[in-house]
Amino acid sequence: MSWRGALQQYICHPEKYETVSSTESQVIYHDSTAVIITDGFPKATEHLLILPRNASLSKVHPTTALTDHIKHKLERYIEIAIKYIIKDFKSKYEILDNNLAENLEREFIQIGIHHVPSMNNLHVHVITKDFHSTRLKHKKHYNSFNTGFFVKWDDLPLKERPSDPKLIEKKYLRDHDLICCYCGQNFTNKFSKLKEHLNEEFSKRFVPNNE
Repeated sequence: MSWRGALQQYICHPEKYETVSSTESQVIYHDSTAVIITDGFPKATEHLLILPRNASLSKVHPTTALTDHIKHKLERYIEIAIKYIIKDFKSKYEILDNNLAENLEREFIQIGIHHVPSMNNLHVHVITKDFHSTRLKHKKHYNSFNTGFFVKWDDLPLKERPSDPKLIEKKYLRDHDLICCYCGQNFTNKFSKLKEHLNEEFSKRFVPNNE
C-alpha cells in the first residue's frame, strides 16, 4: 500500500489501532459511521483526523463531498475530537492567557480540509493553532494550515473541486509568504526563523504542567 492509502487500514480495522506505539496513529474513537485518529505526523500539539467509513463518501473530493447533510452527520465526531483535544492539551500545559483559557475551543482549534488532499481517503482535520511540533518541518507543512489551502469547516462545501490542483499548491504552498498565526508577522520564506518565533509565541502562552 502506498502512503496515500495509509488511512484505509484505520477505516477498515480501527480496533487494531486502539493501542499503538508513539510512531503510529492511534484510534481514539470509532463506530459504524466514523473513526477518529491521532495524526501520525502531527503538525501541532494536538492534531486529529476524522475519517468517515462510508466507502463511497471516503473516495469523494472533500471540497464537494462535505455537504450540509454530511456535515450534520459528522458534527458529533467533531465534538468528540474537540473534547479530546481540550482535555489532552490541558493535561500537558498550563494556559497563561486567561482569555484564551476561557475560549480555547473558539480561539485555538481549527477544523477543515485541505484544498488538495495528500491522502486518498476523505479526512477532516481538527488541529490546535499553535503549530508547535517537531513534525512541522518546512514551508508547505505550515502553509497547508495557514493559507487558503486549508478550507475551514464553516466554508464547506465549495461549489466545485479545484480544476487545477497544481496551481492551488503553487499559490498557497510555495508562493505564499510565511505569516505568523499568532501575531501576523511576515517571515517571507524564512521557515527556520518562523519556527523559532512560533516556539517563542507558544512559550508566552503555555507552560508544561510538569514544570
